[in-house]
Amino acid sequence: MKVRKNVRSLSQTEIDTLVKAFLELKKRGRYDTYVHWHHHVMIPSIWSWEPNDPDYRNGAHRGPSFLPWHREFLLQLEEDLRSIDTSITIPYWNWTEDAAAPVNSPLWSDKFLGGNGVEGDHWRVADGPFAYSKGNWPVPAYPDDGYPEPGLKRQFGVNANSLPNSDDLALALRESLYDTPPYNSSPFTLGFRNRLEGWVTQRGDSRVRTPGTQLHNRVHVWVGGNMILMTSPDDPVFFLHHCFVDKIWADWQTSMLQDKPNWVPHYAPLRDGPIGHNLDDVLKPWSRRIRDVMDITSLGYQYEQPAQIMKAVVRPPFRSPFME
Repeated sequence: MKVRKNVRSLSQTEIDTLVKAFLELKKRGRYDTYVHWHHHVMIPSIWSWEPNDPDYRNGAHRGPSFLPWHREFLLQLEEDLRSIDTSITIPYWNWTEDAAAPVNSPLWSDKFLGGNGVEGDHWRVADGPFAYSKGNWPVPAYPDDGYPEPGLKRQFGVNANSLPNSDDLALALRESLYDTPPYNSSPFTLGFRNRLEGWVTQRGDSRVRTPGTQLHNRVHVWVGGNMILMTSPDDPVFFLHHCFVDKIWADWQTSMLQDKPNWVPHYAPLRDGPIGHNLDDVLKPWSRRIRDVMDITSLGYQYEQPAQIMKAVVRPPFRSPFME
């Protein structure tokens, strides 16, 4: 059974192995396939009468398939990384651990992912293995999105002043329903998926304490730069961020199996929902269905400290394309 670790548990040797594999995938041209897949799935609408707009529901965002699609996305990348070194599993970035001092996260070490972009250099990352000056991580310019220069870019805290904390996450983990009609990104759509994706804001729930976009979305916005674009996998932190999102879902699934076993599969809609978002729909462009990725054990992996979030957050009583 593969074990996906917290980034804080990685040895420097494990970090070096992971970084080298990312760079090798990029060198082979394989990594950019993931950027293309993510960009492509965000473009079309899923119903003919819906607006053809990435800010509306698509095949992997703003609807129920958000979590299964990205679970499969992670599995695909992990398989490619392991083709280079079989010791690799994708680690997760528990951003709640860095909420008090986000810029001090171990992720941003020059021995890991490098740090913030430099404002005087078009916000290009200047240190670490993915820095523009190193020449090993080519990222195209996106002039239509306000980034006319090539290179990996980050803008820490420019578009959101904080990362989500454990109290923010608690609201999502206490949801009993996975998703509810109309299965969209309205701040009034109840359910675990919509909260975790980050669309339930203060406008839809007065219990939300932080203004603006939430949870998954807020992390994209806080990192900024390439992470706020439809091509956000250009930044490798994308996968470490989504690995934690997947862990949160896995922990929620475990909790639901314990507390509400008769509600299996703890997913909605089962049928008759938006195209690509029903339980037996295929996760395009791959072959597995949503049903096939519901159980991480059957997929051959588990998470380090699997019960940590549930004990620390759920059990106590309640106290860009990624922006609104």
